[in-house]
Amino acid sequence: MQPENSARDRSGVRIMSVQPDRDHAFVEVIGVCGDEGVAELRQRVDGLLIGGARFVLVDLTGAGEVAPSTSSALAAAGRQLTRRQGWLRTVGPDSSSSAARYEASLLDLFTMYRAAMRMGPGMAAGAG
Repeated sequence: MQPENSARDRSGVRIMSVQPDRDHAFVEVIGVCGDEGVAELRQRVDGLLIGGARFVLVDLTGAGEVAPSTSSALAAAGRQLTRRQGWLRTVGPDSSSSAARYEASLLDLFTMYRAAMRMGPGMAAGAG
């Protein structure tokens, strides 16, 4: 399991990520995700892809507001993951139709939960 990483941009957004195994990764965004936050989010997701992640769950429930460019950044990463036989899913409010196509289903969430539980209950508690 790779350690949890966290970053905060000048606007106060906090982005945390954890990769419980090679294939699965969680990203959580807390606070208003402006343009700087979107750039950090994209860098974080790109790093997870470089690390081998094929299934990425991005939790936006703690993001009070997200920049319009968030959807296009996540959609681009989603296309990369689709080419790898994977996916990127989002959880949380987003009004754009492009991000809505990637909203996590119950099966997606269960898949991520199982990956986290394979690493032990401590990982699941610290993931979000």
